[in-house]
Amino acid sequence: MRTSPHFPRLLLSMALALPGAAAMADPLYNITLLGGTGSSASDINSWGDVVGSATTGDVTHAFVHAGGVYTDLGTLGGTNSNANGINDKRQIVGGADNGAGDRHAFLYAAGTMSDLGTLGGATSEAFAINNHGLVVGQAQNGDPATEGYPQAFGYAGGTMTALGTLPGGLGSYAYAVNNGGLVGGASHEGPATVPEYPFYAVTYSGGAVHKIGAPELGNSAIYGLNDDDVAVGGIPTSSLPHGSHAFIRDHGTITDLGVLDPTSVDDSIAWDINNHGQVVGTSSVMIDPEHYGYHGFLWTGGGLVDLNTLVDPASDWVITDASGINDAQQIAATACYRNVFGDCRAVRLDVVPAVPEPGTWAMLGLGLGLVGAWRRVRPALSPAARMA
Repeated sequence: MRTSPHFPRLLLSMALALPGAAAMADPLYNITLLGGTGSSASDINSWGDVVGSATTGDVTHAFVHAGGVYTDLGTLGGTNSNANGINDKRQIVGGADNGAGDRHAFLYAAGTMSDLGTLGGATSEAFAINNHGLVVGQAQNGDPATEGYPQAFGYAGGTMTALGTLPGGLGSYAYAVNNGGLVGGASHEGPATVPEYPFYAVTYSGGAVHKIGAPELGNSAIYGLNDDDVAVGGIPTSSLPHGSHAFIRDHGTITDLGVLDPTSVDDSIAWDINNHGQVVGTSSVMIDPEHYGYHGFLWTGGGLVDLNTLVDPASDWVITDASGINDAQQIAATACYRNVFGDCRAVRLDVVPAVPEPGTWAMLGLGLGLVGAWRRVRPALSPAARMA
């Protein structure tokens, strides 16, 4: 018999491989309150910094919560502002009123809010920024023929550029951009129709606009992109006028993610996706037989999971919307206290590290015990036995 020097490791490996040894508890989240009553979250970066908007009375201001510090970003000289996106360099984008009362896209960096201007019209809004500083959004261009229809734009190097529309479309929107420069949004196509002017989910790349999905996917849009060019957003439903279902588009394949509660009004939307393919958004749910509301969801490849099943119910906070998720699985969300709409706040959900189940510790203890027993026996072996 030859005694292997790796025998203790083998015993330990066998113990860890026993049934139940690798089982982990369900994932849970801690809730961190970021803003006061009337606040909501919009986006989160890799550092866990969250941006959003907070309303006090008739005034709404953009904010960032970074490193445990809440900062009011102010405005461009007007009354209101809101923050929509943040990158890993802590550059923030959104929209703010200027001194003339017009709404303009802004870039906030190093404590300064800068006006990004428009495409020649009165208003603009920025929705996202990637780690290379490419900003996307929508802006009016001042053309009377497209008055009232914003145009998707990209902003880089001090210049705002229109991204275009689908053939014949009057307006377009850019809501998301990844670190490869792919832009996602929506565009009108063809002449206006009654009673609606449908828009279609699109991507922008190589100086061109690309329609995704089938023609029946009118009133669809892309709201989130990851660095693998996987997109999420909303597609229309036949059961609810102006409603949508959350969807994911993975390299040409579109999957309808459905809703949390089929007995509700059949409405959901996906706002963001991380590089692990995890999706967050909001979906309708029945509160009681006569009322419905919305809950934030997480999708990881199966069905939608209500985020309220993954937080401590004793907190009394109800997650109503999930707007951003980073690769650490932290989620920017909005929660209402005891489901009362009047007391809603921006929150961050942080994953509680999984703890091995008791059976895991038992198997680990068994393995360590076997190793200890082997070590006690080994010195009693004769020199001849050790060499055999």
